[in-house]
This record gives sequence, C-alpha cells and structure tokens, in this order.
Amino acid sequence: MTYHQALHSVIAPERAELLLQDGVILVADIYRPEGNGPWPVLLMRQPYGRTIASTVVLAHPSWYAAHGYMVVIQDVRGTGESGGIFEAFVNEAADGAATLEWAANLPGSNGRIGLYGFSYHAMAQYLAIAGGGRRPDAIVPAMGSWMPRTDWAYEGNAFRLGLNVGWATQMAMLSAAKRGDAEAYSALSSMKPAELRSFLAARPDLSHLSKWLQDDAAYWESVSPGVLLRDDKLNIPALHIGGWYDFLLQGTWAADSAFRARSPETSHLLIGPWTHAPWNRAGGSADMGTDAEISVDRAIVRFFDFYLKAAGERPDYVCLFDIGIREWHVLPSLPEVTRQEYFLTSCGLAAAALTNGRLVSDVPARAVDTFVSDPFRPTPLVGGHFGSPAGFADRSMIDNRADVAVYTSEPFVADTTFIGEASATLELSSPSQIFDVSAALSLVSPDGSARVISTGHVRLNGPQASATIALRPICVTIPAGYAVRLSLQGAAAPVFEVHPGSDAFAPVPDMLRKPIPISIHHGGAFRSRLIMPQVQNVCR
Repeated sequence: MTYHQALHSVIAPERAELLLQDGVILVADIYRPEGNGPWPVLLMRQPYGRTIASTVVLAHPSWYAAHGYMVVIQDVRGTGESGGIFEAFVNEAADGAATLEWAANLPGSNGRIGLYGFSYHAMAQYLAIAGGGRRPDAIVPAMGSWMPRTDWAYEGNAFRLGLNVGWATQMAMLSAAKRGDAEAYSALSSMKPAELRSFLAARPDLSHLSKWLQDDAAYWESVSPGVLLRDDKLNIPALHIGGWYDFLLQGTWAADSAFRARSPETSHLLIGPWTHAPWNRAGGSADMGTDAEISVDRAIVRFFDFYLKAAGERPDYVCLFDIGIREWHVLPSLPEVTRQEYFLTSCGLAAAALTNGRLVSDVPARAVDTFVSDPFRPTPLVGGHFGSPAGFADRSMIDNRADVAVYTSEPFVADTTFIGEASATLELSSPSQIFDVSAALSLVSPDGSARVISTGHVRLNGPQASATIALRPICVTIPAGYAVRLSLQGAAAPVFEVHPGSDAFAPVPDMLRKPIPISIHHGGAFRSRLIMPQVQNVCR
C-alpha cells in the first residue's frame, strides 16, 4: 500500500495539564506541527508513562504530528505525572469524557478529535465514549478489550494466571515507584509468580488483582464497554486493529461486530498475523514473510485523514491476513460463513497414537479417548495466543505426547478458506469435580508439521460436562494436500494454574496436586466436533 503526503516539522512537545472537578490533575504532552493550523487532534490516554506512547507497536507521536495532527499523549489518573490513584479501568469513563472536551478545545485545535492507542489505551477509548459528553469524531482501538472479564481476565472461566499476574506486577511496580515505596518495589522485583499472586491479591492498595480474583459481576459490569455501550448508537467511525494471535482478539472481534452491526458504513477492520506485540511480519515466533508486512501507522493516518480531514480515499472496510497462504484479503465486508462440522472419531487411542484420532464429516460410531493430566509433568502449551513459543508455531512434538488427544482430518482436495469464529463442542468426563481442557487448531502440512492456527481453553465442573471451547477467530486457507488438526490437553502450564485435582480450586503446594483423568466421548449420541466457519469466493 502506497501513501504520499507532505510532512511538517514538529515542535518539541509541551507539557499540559487538565484540572478535573475532583481536584486531580492529569498531565499530557502535546506534539504540534509547525505551520498554519488549526489541526485535528489525536488523543491517546495510557497508563505506562506518556513518553512510551504505544511505541512498542506504533510510530512515535512526532511521526503522527508530522502528518498534520496535534497529538496529545496523556498519563491516566494515578500514573506518570498525573495525580490520583490508578485503579484499572475504574476512572477512565469520567476522566476520558473530561479529557475529550478539554483536548478538542486546546489552542490550535480545529475541534475535530480522533482517539488512538493499543491495549489498555484502546479500552480507554471505549470508556471515554461511555462517559458521555463530547464524542470523538473517529477512533482507532488496537487490540483492546470489550468485555474484560471474558476477553482479558478469564478464558472459559479459567483465570489467566501468567498474563494477569505479569500485568498486575508491572502496574504495581509503577505505582510503588510513583509513591516512592522502595520496599514494595524491591519485593515485587524479587518474587516468583506464585508469590506475586498471593502478595498482590493481599494488596488492594497497590493492585487491581484482588478485584479480578474476587470476580464480582457488579465490578465487571461497571468497567465493561460492551455493557456500558450496549444502548449506544456507536455511530463513530472506527478502525479496529487486531492480531490472530493476540490474547485480546476476542475483544477486538466483539467490538468491531458491535460497531459494524449499527454503523456498517463507517466500520473498518484490520487483522494481521500478530501476537499482542510485536507486529510487522511476526506471527509470534514465526516470520510470516514479506507479504505480511503492512504499515499499520500509515493505515491509521489514512483513516484519520479521511474522517478528520475529508482527504484521500475511503479506507478498506476489511483487511485480513490469511495465515494459510500468507496473503491479505481486502474485502467489502466480513463474508457470510457456512458452519462446517468435523466429528471426532478414533479407536480409543487418539492420545496414545498420533494417527488414530480423526476428523470426519459424518457422525461416527461411539468411542471414548482417555488421557491423564499429570501435575508432575504438565503439558506445555505451544503456539497460539499464549503458548511458548507463541503464534504460528509447530506443535507436532507436543502432539506426540500420550497426554494429548489428537484428531486430524484427511488432506483437503482443494484450497478451502475459513474466516470467522471457530469452536470445539465436546462431551467430556472426569472423576475430578473441576478440570481444565485446552484446545489447539493446527494446519498440518504434508511433511507432518502442525502449525497452530488458534487455541482456546475452558474450566469445567465435572464429573460430566458438555463444553464448547471458543477458539480465536481465524482467517486461514487450507491448501490442497494439507489437513487440519484438533489437539486436546489438560493443563496449559504456566498460562493457567495447574489444577490440584481437588474439589475446590485454590493455589496449593505442589505435593498436594493430583493426576486428573479426562475422557473425551464421541460418536453415536456424543456429537463431539470441531466447527469451522467456511467461506466461498474470497477475493485474493
């Protein structure tokens, strides 16, 4: 994609303050282009210190200012130089609404304002809209949360331990440093993950983690854009940016779906092969090739130019990277899909033998596969949005383990494209009252490699359970001669806590953990199956 625009020199950033009604002062840096204004404003509200400004994935604010925008990067309440106490999400609606009004009326502003930013900064955009008052003229949320309980903190009712403790530790360390609490900062720097979980859960003055572990429905509703904006017209031009291996992909997908349902003419979607970070050509640990390269920053400026300056051509409505053929699909809308079902079948040896489990188009005879999730040798999670390595990684060696049940289709006879939400519906049982199942969907090549397309996880109440594991939305063409595979395992260490095998789930000493047998029932009345969103006639 080419893009040409005369660039402006940029004035060194100036410090600006916003005094809120409760007396808290929010601090921002403002980057201005040299030359005759006034300019549209681009606003980013973020909690990591405004100097960073999403530069782990996006261009520096001065680059955006050089394209004819006044760029405002603000420390949210309780972070950076801003006053008050940081509470994840809690104040972003009211503070965001106040900041929108302030930023739109800054000297040099032409009154038009766009919001942009990545991760927490994306969610802050939705919450600013929910705060009422002046609305932005366009938004670009990249990899954000729509329902933070289900697309950030938990997955399939299992607490995302590694992610949540890691982020809570980062925010607690920033808070401790801001307060000058050297003792807390030193303690956080030296603790192991299990110790951090307990420490942060006991320090609500320092961390949000205790609220997330308490899992109170009223709290989640109060900070969920999907709840707060459910009656909103959502008639704001939006460019949603996501990654097929991003842990917040379901939030991006749900937010885009909500905007698209109400304002299809101003809804735009860009999803690449990325994890949460980095982007560029990376599909997690895999280099997706030169065709994967796309300038997200240029796409953002093109979007803002059209909606804030009435300049240039309308941005693409849907731009999706195809993991299977490593090409971009540029589409007028998300395509309609046919739900294609692939039923699990085996001779009862899908875990013990790599080639025994199969995916077939007709309901097979009844059978059962049983494996044991052993806490002394937990099954690692490879590929996808949380695995190590992450992304489009080869998990074929993990599939050879006898604590992983593997079901593989016949090679496809023609290129077949799937775009949308995939899932696995399973009939399961276990003597444990609570148990976990993790699923991986892979592209199996003729040489036997199994590259992960998508993953999902669920925590179940036994001893018998019908479960639907929501896999990440996908965009993949299965080339002729390739197959798809569904792999099922128990533990997904260290992403989720290893279950102790007892009725109550709580952190326990390693010596108290027990092996958990898990059975997969399929065939006959047990319609365990993989459900894939097949599309026809996709432009390439």
